[in-house]
Amino acid sequence: MSKLDDLQKDLESVDSEIKELSGFRDTPFVRKFRRQLQGERSFILNTISKITRSKESSEQERIRRISKANLNRSAKMKRNWNYFKEIQKNYYPDKSLKEIRKLHKAHRQGLETDVSDLVWRNPSP
Repeated sequence: MSKLDDLQKDLESVDSEIKELSGFRDTPFVRKFRRQLQGERSFILNTISKITRSKESSEQERIRRISKANLNRSAKMKRNWNYFKEIQKNYYPDKSLKEIRKLHKAHRQGLETDVSDLVWRNPSP
């Protein structure tokens, strides 16, 4: 627990320095230094919470992060598919969604496609 004790001492010293800064005039240098000390304080608190975290809570945090990433990915994929379906419905009903996806990738890479730039910007007619 010596690392935890060291972090607690560092936290106390940073807190005392922040309190001492209140006695000085509010200059840009003092504001910048106070902001830096608050950043150090936040970093120390984050490190302490990581050290004291239990296995269960760290596993729950990991599961929460993964589920949020999956939700973000799902929302992005739904948005893309709706975009491609609109382009297919309004401009190119004869082309498959797979082909429209390939053309979109080529457009994003800066290559020439037979789909105009106007269609990519606004798929609604």
